Amino acid sequence: EAVRESLGDLLSAGALGGLLAIVVLYLFLRQVTTTLIVTASVPFSLMITLGAMYFAGLTLNILSMMGLMLAVGMLVDNAVVVTESIFRHRTQNPEKPFEATLSGVNEVGLAVIAGTATTIIVFAPMIVGTKTDMSIFLSHVAITIIVALTASLFIAQTLVPMLAARIAVPPQPKSGAWMSRLTTRYAAGLKWILGHHWWTALGIGLVCVIGVLPLALDLVKFDMFPQDVGRRLFMPYHVEGQHALERVEKSVEKIEEYLYSHQEEFNIRSVYSYYDQGKAESTLLLTSEDDATLSTKEIIARIEADLPQIAIGKPSFSFDQQGGGSGFALQISGDSTEVLNDLAIDIARSLETVEGLKDVISDGESGNKEIRVMIDRVRAANVGLTTQAIAEAVSIAMRGENLREFRDKSGEIAVRLAFRESDKQSIEQLANLPLYTPEGRRITLGTVASLHVGRSPDSIRRTDRQTAVILSANLEDDVSNDDIRPRVKSLMDQMQLPPGYGWKEGRGFEREDDTADMMATNIILGIACIFLVMAALFESLILPFSIILGSIVFSIFGVFLFFAATGTTFSFMAMIGIMILIGVVVNNGIVLVDHINNLRQEGVPRDEAIVIAGRDRLRPILMTVATTIVGLLPLAMGSTQVGGDGPPYYPMARAIIGGLAFSTVVSLLVVPALYVYFDSLAAWGRKVMRTARLGRTHALET
Repeated sequence: EAVRESLGDLLSAGALGGLLAIVVLYLFLRQVTTTLIVTASVPFSLMITLGAMYFAGLTLNILSMMGLMLAVGMLVDNAVVVTESIFRHRTQNPEKPFEATLSGVNEVGLAVIAGTATTIIVFAPMIVGTKTDMSIFLSHVAITIIVALTASLFIAQTLVPMLAARIAVPPQPKSGAWMSRLTTRYAAGLKWILGHHWWTALGIGLVCVIGVLPLALDLVKFDMFPQDVGRRLFMPYHVEGQHALERVEKSVEKIEEYLYSHQEEFNIRSVYSYYDQGKAESTLLLTSEDDATLSTKEIIARIEADLPQIAIGKPSFSFDQQGGGSGFALQISGDSTEVLNDLAIDIARSLETVEGLKDVISDGESGNKEIRVMIDRVRAANVGLTTQAIAEAVSIAMRGENLREFRDKSGEIAVRLAFRESDKQSIEQLANLPLYTPEGRRITLGTVASLHVGRSPDSIRRTDRQTAVILSANLEDDVSNDDIRPRVKSLMDQMQLPPGYGWKEGRGFEREDDTADMMATNIILGIACIFLVMAALFESLILPFSIILGSIVFSIFGVFLFFAATGTTFSFMAMIGIMILIGVVVNNGIVLVDHINNLRQEGVPRDEAIVIAGRDRLRPILMTVATTIVGLLPLAMGSTQVGGDGPPYYPMARAIIGGLAFSTVVSLLVVPALYVYFDSLAAWGRKVMRTARLGRTHALET
């Protein structure tokens, strides 16, 4: 049911996003026919995508649907750029519509191919890289986006030109229209920027680096795997030791009876439990958010208020069945299991005092209770007893020993020597166990040994060739692992561990660090792949930096600025959004720089070519950005979660929206300025090379 609900939410978000994109296109184009031609790329691209998925054996699931919903707003991008170019050429050459259409398609053909390639290529590291749970998750999304964008490129190069060549050219916007005024002012602004290109790029960059980014980072909360407050709760019982199955069953039934007696109050739909002799867990399925009267965290608080106590363990709550990302964990390691268990008790007691932690549990406490007899070898030797003799006496007392059978007229009778059950009920009774020295003197076990109660581990955990014990805890509301990390480090630095024993952060931190490292590596590889595509398109190793610095870098600033403004937590879903963003955000720069290069090849001076290209490409750039943003608005503003109770989609959508919006505004000003700078640098480099070659030729002639 949760999966169906999630799929329904995704379909609704996609349909609403597509409708909003069509409305935005019409507001820009102001002509129904042209709008229909551009929007036709969406259904045709989706049909091609679904057909390709069918023949490739891919299923339509939550992840592939997520890819389709992310692609909806981008499917019209290529069609918008191609249509704008076609109509501009048809306006210049109205007598030959087919030739003008072909010229328009050819002018932007390489640019839209490169733009699509940059969006697609960022997913390559995820698909062909090391397989982890995160890369597998992303690869399903990536494949769908790749197929959909490839289909949209095919439609933009075939169906869109065929239709655009057969309709009347839409009238140019009136001089007083808002788009016309904006284009005029932008062209005037570009002329000023070209005269101050160095100060423009440097000034905007310094404002972002010194002012915007530190402020945004200070206000943005980081939590790679936040506690997902979905409509499902997991209740591990943390069973201490091994118990008879009937005893565990009675404890679980006691908890279930309490939950079902308050079923309506706690918004519980159903409860199902799993248990054996040493483990128990209940899963609580809650009512949907539409029917809920309490939030998930309020339900937890109410359940814990009167939760019955059970003898076998201490129940707690988790939002993650594996506990991989919804709590805190710390690992201590060393040589002795006994020492580790003692340390774990002390550390757990200290962790309970850390603000933000609750329900601290050590896996060293999960074994059965046992009485440990620690023999003082010196004292034993002084009275003439060996450890083996003492151990045999304790074994006979506690477990008994079979003696020779007694025979009488009725047959053989088994004889067993052991303490009476009433004489081995306490540790004090065992300490009074009589022992006899070789001289026949009677002493007690307590005179040569110390006794205390401990736990025998169910299993021994080995990490890096050392025995390890894990301490885990749940987090308080609105507390993340990043909040806890410095507090725990400060506490552990004050604790004096024995030589040979150490500690490190556990599963939650390791998972966050591994995910962040993997995503950072993929982002760097994605940028490198994007650079190669742009270098091939521009036939330059320098000009791509004008887009990387002017678009990608500022898009990252935009993400954190938007997250700070909306109070959004930066999670792994936000990192997925950044990966998609860096492939999308360069498209505008590619279209702009490619048009500048084409104009310069026709003999137009550089500064004039930049102004003309900016004026020609402003409207398609704004249209593609607007359609992408509005297509993601339903996901960004909603609370739809992966699978109905997984991580929410909105951090990913907000990352794309914030980065794309901020980068577009800034890059329209910075990319032309950086283009001038890097083009001048390239010209200077060519001049130096020519001078060096001429000098070498002159030296050879001499």
